[in-house]
Amino acid sequence: MNGTVVLLIVNTAVAGLFAVSYVLIAVVGRGQRPVIAFGISYFIGMLTPLCELAIHWGAPLEPLMVLSPLTLLVAFLVMSAALSAFERRRPYWGAIAAIGLVGTALRMSIWTAERNHLAYELGYQAPFVAALGLCAWTAIAQSARRPLQLLLGTLFAVIAMDFLLKPFVAVSVGSGASPRGYVASAYALFSQASTGILLIAAGLVVLVVVVQALVQDFTLTTETDPLSGLLNRRGFERQAQQILAAAARNGRDITAVMIDFDHFKRINDTYGHDVGDGVIRHFAAVLNHVLPRCALVARMGGEEFAVLLDDTTLAGGQLIAETVRHQLRSQPCALPRVTVSLGVAQRWPDEALGELLRRADQAAYRAKQAGRDRVVCDAPGSNVVDLRGGLGGRSAG
Repeated sequence: MNGTVVLLIVNTAVAGLFAVSYVLIAVVGRGQRPVIAFGISYFIGMLTPLCELAIHWGAPLEPLMVLSPLTLLVAFLVMSAALSAFERRRPYWGAIAAIGLVGTALRMSIWTAERNHLAYELGYQAPFVAALGLCAWTAIAQSARRPLQLLLGTLFAVIAMDFLLKPFVAVSVGSGASPRGYVASAYALFSQASTGILLIAAGLVVLVVVVQALVQDFTLTTETDPLSGLLNRRGFERQAQQILAAAARNGRDITAVMIDFDHFKRINDTYGHDVGDGVIRHFAAVLNHVLPRCALVARMGGEEFAVLLDDTTLAGGQLIAETVRHQLRSQPCALPRVTVSLGVAQRWPDEALGELLRRADQAAYRAKQAGRDRVVCDAPGSNVVDLRGGLGGRSAG
């Protein structure tokens, strides 16, 4: 068994392992269904070394001579489509179809041409170069400057250059006088080694990208409140710690707002829990509409919500809180009318997140004690904003 045969077997096995890995990830991660296209690409690509092995072992020649290059070209084109599908983008179907059709026509046009001549070898490799170039373009164009996606695009560009180099190597060292002599040639050893190493590298990078997305989806699922679609307590606390650390480094103000529905139990008791759930979803939509982009918002549990405002002072937080209160009160809705009490607190230097939220929560409690449907700030001399927009003294009760 010569070295090329060993490489063909290894390349077949590795492609199969990649195909199975991607399919399993698609099955386990239900939000990652497009990943199965990567598995299809490697499964189709696996057929090319199998065809070369079959030719070497004496199988019928002509069908395999068509199938071997065709499966590799289709595999690369499926990879391009898979890269787009993974990013939730529309694949470049026009380019994919053009490369497929022109590549097939080119293969047919050199069918009877003599091997080891530059024109033949360039014609043979040109469709692969074009398909790999499309993969590189797809990965880079849709990367949004993410390092792994840029690395993947660069790898596909390098693989395209490898295929562009192959005709010159084939002419220099010979690729075998006939298809059955390919495996015994020095060119076959170079071709299978270089392509195998580069495609394994690309497959590993794709695998890392996919696993990274799977972890992000899992994190999003475990940190999202299913009813409101907002962050839950776990997600809020994790992201809030990052915001506090960045604010401490940059000297930015941080303000927290705690929000609690007024008499929410009456809604559930009077109209039922389905209506209560609808009220929570409606309020979440109000928060998403009103709050600035710097806001981190979460449903902390039950009818309690928390908002963390980056680069925002106490006065700014009070204004935002009053906007939320007014928007909920005035926005037309088929659901029962509800109001909220809000507490606002600005972070002290080096104050822990828990203490900041505790002070904001105490302010929200004082808003309830003062008559509900209002905003109270946790600061000396702060004001209570009532329904009429008038200002009253801060209540401690």
